[in-house]
Amino acid sequence: MPVDFTHPWVGRTVIYTAAHPNARPEQGIVTSVNVEARIVFVRYGAGTTSKATSVDERLQFLDGSDLILWK
Repeated sequence: MPVDFTHPWVGRTVIYTAAHPNARPEQGIVTSVNVEARIVFVRYGAGTTSKATSVDERLQFLDGSDLILWK
């Protein structure tokens, strides 16, 4: 499963909101994408590493649009 560091989403800002009621949205930058595994790697806040986040979770671009990956 290759990780794509040149995917068009790399460098874009995204917002993640966890499922629990008092969750605060987290903003981050996409650092790479794995289309086959449907995973986006995001560096949240002032973090120095990226976290794998499924595109099927509560992940949106800043404009409110959902991340949709097509194989």
